[in-house]
Amino acid sequence: MKGTGHNEGIQISGGRIEAGALAVGRGAQARNVVKTASRELENRGYPELGQRLDELLHQLAVHASQLSNADELKGSIQLVAEELVKNRPNKTTVTGVLAGIAQSVKSVAGLATAAEALTHAVQLFL
Repeated sequence: MKGTGHNEGIQISGGRIEAGALAVGRGAQARNVVKTASRELENRGYPELGQRLDELLHQLAVHASQLSNADELKGSIQLVAEELVKNRPNKTTVTGVLAGIAQSVKSVAGLATAAEALTHAVQLFL
C-alpha cells in the first residue's frame, strides 16, 4: 500500500489483534472495565470478588458463540463491575443484573457456574 503520509488508524498486514481494550486515533481512550474493577477490588481486600468477575468474563469469551446475546451480557458484566467499585454499590442493581445474567446463561454450564460463583461472592460482599 502506498503511504499517504498521515495515519490515525491501524494498518495490519497479516496476523490479528486480540485485545481486551483498544483505542485508535486522536484523543481515543480504552479501558477494560472488568479488569480495572477486579484490580480495584483486590486492592481493597476483596480478591475473590475480582477473581470471580474475571472468570465470568473469561467464560463469556469462551462460550460467546453459544449465546445470541453475548455482547449484551458483556455489557451487563461491566455494569456489575462498575457498580461494585463504587463507595456505596447499589445492591438492587447488582443483584438484579446478576439474576438476569444467570437466567441468560443457565444453558451453558461453564458460564452458569461462573455466574453462580460471582453471585455468591457478591452476596458476601454486599
